[in-house]
This record gives sequence, C-alpha cells and structure tokens, in this order.
Amino acid sequence: MVDPTPEQAEAIATYGDGLDMVMQAGAGCGKSSTLKLIAKSDPRRRMLYVAYNRSIAADAARSMPGNVVAKTGHGLAFNPRHLPRLKQPRQTAHAAAEALGVKRILGILGTAPAIPTDRGATLAMLPRIIMRVALETVTRWCYSADREIRARHVPEYRGLTSPVAREQLLALVLPVALAAWADLTDPAGVLRMQHDHYLKMWALSGPTLAADTVLLDEAQDTNDVLSHALMGQEHAQRIAVGDSAQQIYAWRGARDALGRFRDGLGAPELTLSQSFRFGPAIADTANVWLALIDAPLRLRGWDGAESTVGSVEDPDAVLCRTNAGAIAVVLDALAAGRRVALVGGGDDAKRLAWAAEALMQGRQTDHPELMAFTSWSQVREYAEDEDGSLRTLVRLIDAHGPQSIAAAADQLAPEETADLVVSTVHKAKGREWDTVTIHGDFLPPKPDRIGRTVLPREEGRLAYVAVTRARRRLDDHALAWVHSLTESAPAEEAAA
Repeated sequence: MVDPTPEQAEAIATYGDGLDMVMQAGAGCGKSSTLKLIAKSDPRRRMLYVAYNRSIAADAARSMPGNVVAKTGHGLAFNPRHLPRLKQPRQTAHAAAEALGVKRILGILGTAPAIPTDRGATLAMLPRIIMRVALETVTRWCYSADREIRARHVPEYRGLTSPVAREQLLALVLPVALAAWADLTDPAGVLRMQHDHYLKMWALSGPTLAADTVLLDEAQDTNDVLSHALMGQEHAQRIAVGDSAQQIYAWRGARDALGRFRDGLGAPELTLSQSFRFGPAIADTANVWLALIDAPLRLRGWDGAESTVGSVEDPDAVLCRTNAGAIAVVLDALAAGRRVALVGGGDDAKRLAWAAEALMQGRQTDHPELMAFTSWSQVREYAEDEDGSLRTLVRLIDAHGPQSIAAAADQLAPEETADLVVSTVHKAKGREWDTVTIHGDFLPPKPDRIGRTVLPREEGRLAYVAVTRARRRLDDHALAWVHSLTESAPAEEAAA
C-alpha cells in the first residue's frame, strides 16, 4: 500500500496532534499498516508496540521501523529471575495440592468435605479439586486490575449454581487461593509459576515504560491487568487499536480496552472500515452481523478481491463454535482419510476424553467442564435438560468413546502438511484462509419467555469473526438462520 487511505491519513494526523487515540479497525482493514505509517511519520519518537501474542510481536519486530520495539504484555513483564519457577516440571492438581498442603490449610482430617450439586447429589471436594479451582481463581484474578483476590474471581461451574453450593465452594477455595498466591510470590515457593503470575506481579508494581508512544494492538480483548498498566503511562501518548465487534474472550477475563481508553483518557475514536482481506460479498455478510450487534462499524469490501459467498466443496478451513464441534469434524475427516490439523493441537480433546472416561468408571475428575459431576449419567441428564453445547459433547463421546477421541488427537497433522484445518472461532482469531466453511454447531437463539428471539452479542461477535476469516470464498449456510431474526429483537449482552 503506497498512499494511505483517507481514514489512515486522519489517523496519522491525529497522532501528529499529540492526542491519545482509539482506532476501531474492522476485519482486514489494515490496522498493522496504519500503525506502521504512524511510526514512520515520527522516527524521532520511541514507540512501544504491545502485541496480542508472540507471533504477532515477531512479525511486527521484522516489519516496523527501527524506532519501534514490539513486545507482548508478558514480554514487558518478564524477568529472568522467574525462569527457575517457570521451568519446573508440570504439576498435576494433585501434586500441587500435596506441595502446598491443602489439607493443612483447610484442616481436613479423614474424609474430604462435600458440597451439594444441582441434581441433589453430593460432590466430594478432594484436595486436588480444591487446588484446581484455587489455581483457576488465581488466574482469573491475575487477568483483572484488582489488587486483592475476592469471591468474584472464583469460577462458576455447571451443576454447582445454587447459593448453598456457591457459599461452600467459596469457603473452601478462597483460603487455598490466597495461600497459593503467597507461595507464588515467595522465592522459596513450591508451586510452578505461570506467565500470567509474573504479569500480575509486574502490574502491581506500578511500572513505568521507556517509551514516548504506546501502541496497544487487539485492544478489544485485552485483560484489565494490562490495559490498566498501559493507561497508567501518563508520560506517553497512548493509542489503542482493535475491533470491538471482535471481542470474544470476555469469558476468560478479557474486556474491551477500546472503550476504557476512549472514556478514561478522553481519547478521540477513529475508524478504519476499508477491508483489504476480502471483497464486497463477504463484507456484506459481515455487515449483517455488525447490524445485529448494534456495532457502529460497517465494512467496505475491496473491489480488487474476487470474493464470493456460497457452497464450498473442499474448504481450506472449517470453523466451529465449540470444541465438541471441532472434534466431530476432525473425526469425520480422519475417517475419510484426510490429513487434518486442529488449531491449538489435540491436548484439550484428550484431556476432555480422559475426564469423560474417569466419570464413566465412577471416578471424579478435576476437568473444569465436568468437575461438578460424579458420574457420566449425571452429565447425560444435565446435558439433555439444560445445556446445548454439553449435549453435543455427550453425544459425541457416547457415539465414539473416549479412547477413539484420544486416539484421533494423536493422528492430527501439522498445519503445513494438512489438507484441512479445523478450528474453533476463538482459536481462529487473527487467522485467515482462502476458503472457509462454517460448521453447523452455531445454534440459533431460542425465544425468551415473552416470545422474543434475542441474539446475545457474544454469539453475534463470534459469527462476525467466523465469516471474516475467508479471503476468497465463504460457505456460511450453517448461519442461514440469521435471516429469520427480526430487527425488533436486537442482540443483547449476556448476563454477567
């Protein structure tokens, strides 16, 4: 791209005015090119580009001008003194519970405490289960800007939703979570450190970055711990770039920092709406979803791209709503003799299969999806009555068996040699392929109690991300139900 578009020119000019700035950049709309143009416009300034992951940071380090340093949030926070703890052998929840002394912390003698499940059974809170939940609590707290661990950081689980169960869970988990954090901050501690732990330690220290300008990429899915630290760089010009319509990681603590920068800093909000990834046909499809979630942004497709929407016989990638959907596509592809890759690998599928097998054999599991159940029959009952995504998983495991699913995970091919790539939408974020098919596990919303069919914004955002991964041809027949949704029932945020 030689000459900047009018939108890019406005962004460069706004930067030149010395203002903090927010840029809403639609899918494929050249945000990286725009940041590069901003950096080239002022080579005297030290700029820090904060990337979403290491591969993006590496690409930026190669392509950005010399006045830009590219790092991830974890790269900013890393200190070599953490290496010994990071390189410790992996700890199972059982090993971590033994090392920390969960029984001692809770005074558990003899039998483990039990809490009631939603189905009237009791769940034995074994030390390894308490430890698993406590470590997840610490992780969720590390994602936040909060200075102390509180009850709101303890995850909620299927099957443990009653007030009594929640109260008892908190009583068991919070003391262990506090003890775990005390151990992680102790140089002589016994728990294995994770990258999110030292990022939290760094943020709590109130860091000052050696930069005149801070460029935050993918700001719509930035955890509060990082966005708070970057907003605190009052000596620097702060620019946040992203697409609020692509915010799809709220479930793991990420929030839309674009709004925080705009409102908290009084930063003007600019727009990049010209997509260079695909043509008008795919842009029009994306705009259907943008309208449903009440996003102010509308995409303009690139006339130079020959994009179409319709049937795809042999796609490069199949995108799924759920892990269970992705596993089902993988199993079908392997049965057909395809070389198939699963974005993110097969470890998650194997852990899920082993957890299901444990329940089938009458053993409890600490897998977060199935932790609140004491048998596979309980999972079946819950899935059929209450949870559509879990129902797909149950039927998949009942049809193929845990061993077959675990074996399929070992047959996956590397992406570079695969003839089909399968991914959940969450793991496809930031990726693109020539031809994409959307899988049928995107389910239409059900009418509410007064007969309205309301699409949760989270689901609309997922669909928007999915349809914008294709460059040349998109098969979105699985989403045809979108046309039955009425304008009188706009998307809404799911309850927190």
